[in-house]
Amino acid sequence: MIELNKKIKRTQETYGLLWEKEAATIPIARWHFNDMQDKINVPIVRGNTGIDIGSGCGYDAYIMAKNNPAVTILALDISDGVFKAKNLANRLNNMSVIKGSVVDVPLKNDTLDFAYSFGVLHHIPSPEQGLREIKRVLKPGSPLFIYLYEDHSENHIKHFALEVIKIIRKITIRIPSKLLYLLSYIVSPFVVLLFSYPARILDKFNITKPLAKKIPFNFGTHPFSLAGDLYDRFGAPLEHRFSKNEISDLFNKTGFININIERFDSKAGWVAWGYKSNVRYI
Repeated sequence: MIELNKKIKRTQETYGLLWEKEAATIPIARWHFNDMQDKINVPIVRGNTGIDIGSGCGYDAYIMAKNNPAVTILALDISDGVFKAKNLANRLNNMSVIKGSVVDVPLKNDTLDFAYSFGVLHHIPSPEQGLREIKRVLKPGSPLFIYLYEDHSENHIKHFALEVIKIIRKITIRIPSKLLYLLSYIVSPFVVLLFSYPARILDKFNITKPLAKKIPFNFGTHPFSLAGDLYDRFGAPLEHRFSKNEISDLFNKTGFININIERFDSKAGWVAWGYKSNVRYI
């Protein structure tokens, strides 16, 4: 338990620093939410009140709130990213920020019309516990939309890379956060040069396009664009990865129905959504 508490505290510190470094003063027009909505064939934002679980610096919550002024958007995060999010919330009348954990959401049962979470549940001790807590605060029949890491069990290249990363992570998660971010910034251009640029070239030709999707870090856009991703990949103390079947089982086990799971190639993970059942699960 002591070791787990240390990992939770390190997670809090890791992402607090990430949002301090990565978050700009003025939010960009497009963020993860836009990519998620492009992938999902139903509206994410709906009803009167929704929540962004693990909102970080608040970009997604801000975009949702700004584009849907009649809907109240709550931004929940465990890290000091909430202070960046509050700066954004001050510009709107329909966005509020809460510092808290996905496993202990400070809301009453059956409160929310939708929940959204990008890249959070795979960094907590028990993703199942997190899903159950999100389900608790959702109204019956309301949806949850999430992004989760893929285990790449069907992609031998990426799966092998993950096994190598697991070994490296045993060292990197012990490096002080500020030093690890600096190292990630320095290494980023080399990773972009070795992986991202070749993948972009291969993606231009139909015959090599499938190979481009299998290359790790194929989403880098400029030399330092992977600094945050590398810091996230090598700094997060807790990391779970899932197959499509495992996500389906997780949703079913926690009482969600009408489950949809799509591979999110551009983010090397899964987009999944389902609806809170009216049946009570223990």
